[in-house]
Amino acid sequence: MRDISGTTKLCGLLGNPVEHSLSPVIHNNLACMSNTDMSYSCFCVEEKDLKSAIDGAFALGIQGLNVTVPHKQAVMPFLCGIDPIAEAIGAVNTLVRTPDGFFGYNTDILGFARELEENGLGIKNRDVVILGAGGVARAITFACVKEGAAKIFILNRTIDNARKIAEDTEKFFECAPGSKVIPVEMSASEYLNSEDFLLVQTTSVGMYPNVSETLLENTNLYEKAAFGFDVIYNPFDTVFMKKLRRVGKKAINGLPMLLYQGVESYKKWFPESKLSSSMERDTFFKLRGALLPSKSDTRPKLKTPGKDNMILVGFMGSGKTTLGKWISKHTGRTFLDTDKEIEEKTGRSISDIFATDGEEAFRKMETDYLRSLADSGKSNLIISVGGGTPLREENRRILSELGTVIYLKASAGELMNRLRYDERRPLLQGKTGEERRVLIEEMLAAREGAYSAAADMTVVTDRVYFPRIYQIIHKRMRDNKYGSQRRRKNKNTSGGYTRGGYSQGYR
Repeated sequence: MRDISGTTKLCGLLGNPVEHSLSPVIHNNLACMSNTDMSYSCFCVEEKDLKSAIDGAFALGIQGLNVTVPHKQAVMPFLCGIDPIAEAIGAVNTLVRTPDGFFGYNTDILGFARELEENGLGIKNRDVVILGAGGVARAITFACVKEGAAKIFILNRTIDNARKIAEDTEKFFECAPGSKVIPVEMSASEYLNSEDFLLVQTTSVGMYPNVSETLLENTNLYEKAAFGFDVIYNPFDTVFMKKLRRVGKKAINGLPMLLYQGVESYKKWFPESKLSSSMERDTFFKLRGALLPSKSDTRPKLKTPGKDNMILVGFMGSGKTTLGKWISKHTGRTFLDTDKEIEEKTGRSISDIFATDGEEAFRKMETDYLRSLADSGKSNLIISVGGGTPLREENRRILSELGTVIYLKASAGELMNRLRYDERRPLLQGKTGEERRVLIEEMLAAREGAYSAAADMTVVTDRVYFPRIYQIIHKRMRDNKYGSQRRRKNKNTSGGYTRGGYSQGYR
């Protein structure tokens, strides 16, 4: 961490809310690596106080500011000047200090264009299909015309919003009306007369925690597109991206765009600073790390000495029961399978409970059993819970009380191999082949957020043997309880994976 002195420049972010912003990760890391005497922070500002905040920031000598929702447009009247393309877009996200006040820019369009360039996804003379007609869609439309796209189709449920973007964009670039940007109702997307286009998802649909959602469920746009771009970066792989990849198309998310727009802001504040590609790459990995786990409350927690139970959570087929029995056999811990315990207690099978009483009734039974187990004060247990147990927030709280929660993570492909012929699971009964594969992928995507939120640690089980999995779990639990005993010499080297420093199965 850099020392802060009387000469340290201050930059920051204006928005509401700002608590979960990743901008400090970008700018403080760039300042540290480029040896710039700057510190970056976040300021939560109500819209009614925006003018006072801008005036105060200038009076205090703040070097530069980023602006995020909901102030990107509202801040514009309080600036001494605005870049012409930012003014036409109607939004600024970067404020640069000048002798007369703050000058506004929009670096979102630069970040978008650079991410496409870095991925070799050229849009010059190519059609672009944009989903949504909000502020992000507006900026991306301007960027696409600026980069020489052939035609841009804006698909939105409210056609008037799309028309407004089309009119303003064509007016700024002096295009004939209707020659470059075409508004289209979302319901007419199936009849779009274009192929091999860039498909851009600009809405918040599919963003954490609603990770199972997508704006377009069944559409031929995925097959007709050449590649896709989702502005969402949490989750890192959205349903939109997965649907594109399922039909063999490349798909990228908006995390590099976030980085690149931040880099452009930083260059405007400190034009004398030299930023190398390695600095940007290091900052990207720090951003990626800030998203895994996605929320601070999912990171490993210290457990009191009495709370030494191990709770295994994960999707059906992730290995909870088999691994739990293996650990029980080799450590002497008592193994409990909550599904089996409920079956014994009710005298009925899980399938029967689902068929007769419904899933909600079974979920309540799970909660009641977990509460009774937590109240019993039992320790030295290894507990395997059902795949749907962590979906309830109440269950996640109880699991945390019970002990250390371990998410056994398996890829969709691995799960499909394990569950290909399994007819014991109520949710998979009657599903075969492609139908089963799609169901597994969709359910796994929908539950990923809940599993991560419940977990104190995550262990990937693809092609990792039980002894190694247990070694990872045991070491992490020991370090949480007593602190790390020593640091491995090769901890931060790529060779650490091959020489035993860290297992690739642990994140």
